[in-house]
Amino acid sequence: MWSHERQAKILESLGRDGKVQARTLANMFDVSRETIRRDLMELEGRGGLLRVHGGALSTSDNVHPEPAFADRLEIYTDVKYHIGRKACELISPSSTVFIDAGTTTLAFAKSLIGISGIRIITNSIEIARLGASSGNCEILLLGGKPHQEVPATYGELTLSEIDRFLADFAIVAPVAFHITRGATSYELHEAEVARKMMRRAESCIMLCHSEKLGKESRVAICRADEVDHLVTDAGEGSDMRLPRGTVHIAGG
Repeated sequence: MWSHERQAKILESLGRDGKVQARTLANMFDVSRETIRRDLMELEGRGGLLRVHGGALSTSDNVHPEPAFADRLEIYTDVKYHIGRKACELISPSSTVFIDAGTTTLAFAKSLIGISGIRIITNSIEIARLGASSGNCEILLLGGKPHQEVPATYGELTLSEIDRFLADFAIVAPVAFHITRGATSYELHEAEVARKMMRRAESCIMLCHSEKLGKESRVAICRADEVDHLVTDAGEGSDMRLPRGTVHIAGG
């Protein structure tokens, strides 16, 4: 089992039980206590848990899972459309962009393919299909393990393939954005892809409708001062200011 798969299952156990024991985890995964200790240290560094003697405690008492991908496609559709259109104003023709998988980034991609000469690198199967059918852009779908619920690839292969490229922009849509906690995701594998894309891009554009502002989920993607552009709508919380980046408000 890959380390990210093991860590995802640790987070699942924490979400269900509120705590985990290192000895129990070592027996469950048939690995050493030292391996579990490293897993817990990594997850604590990403804000996913609090290590205690003999195990770890959940730090996400008020964090709930995202709705299913199919359900998310049906909500905030107008807001996502306008956020996507606004974000496209920041993209120059012939740019290379990383785009992570999500319903807001899918809405963004629908507008992006109208810009000439765009090169898209994504783990989203839906965005790759959309780009390939447009004939107006160059598209690359990152390899990896397909996810059962979200139509996208994840895992060690996806992360290693991201490392092969440099992009002008990384387009990321987090589960939540908090000025102190930064951008967060509910799923570890999604946060890993977003974080790696940001590291391999010159600039980060974060797409986040106002309902997600001032909130936090369980796995850290980045700090607020690592975001160059935050594109949101004019709802509650949209008066947020970034430490060094710019906030763009999408009109209706």
